Amino acid sequence: MPEIIIAIVGPDKPGLVHKVSQVLAARGGNIEEINQTTLKGQFAGLFSVSVPADLDQALLESGLSEALSGTMSFSVFRPTSLTEPPEVEVQEPYVITLQGAPSPSLIPGITQTVASFEANIDNLRALTLSGDQETPKKVLVLEISVPKKVQQRVFRQALSLTAEELGVEISLQHRDIFESLHRL
Repeated sequence: MPEIIIAIVGPDKPGLVHKVSQVLAARGGNIEEINQTTLKGQFAGLFSVSVPADLDQALLESGLSEALSGTMSFSVFRPTSLTEPPEVEVQEPYVITLQGAPSPSLIPGITQTVASFEANIDNLRALTLSGDQETPKKVLVLEISVPKKVQQRVFRQALSLTAEELGVEISLQHRDIFESLHRL
């Protein structure tokens, strides 16, 4: 079955994923992967969906529009690269956590260092916490994939230097260790 990607953005409300999944199932679609989040009351979701080869995209879009009551923006597109996955070199999963004073240079600074080692950001979460503190604190959590060819010592040193330049605290852990430490 071919796959499509559906991107949906708009005001969050209960039942959105259910409505989308109902429309897809009624047209023979199956959600293979989903990544969704809410941010400041807004829903954002990416759905990877296998669909029948003869799917009428206009009918699908009409069904989504009706189910989402016209309050959400959505796009449906057929990715060209899903037919044959590219050969990917072996990677190691890591989690980077940064915390410190909010700064416009924080995200560009750390992502530049990550990119310079050809590491890929798989997930990034940024929050500004105000709490009881006089000054707010920015917290970033990046889940990354680092090519095995990267020398870990050099990578850690570069991240530490970047964090020092940005005036933030940094932690780098293998994702398996991070998840073990943070289990409920």
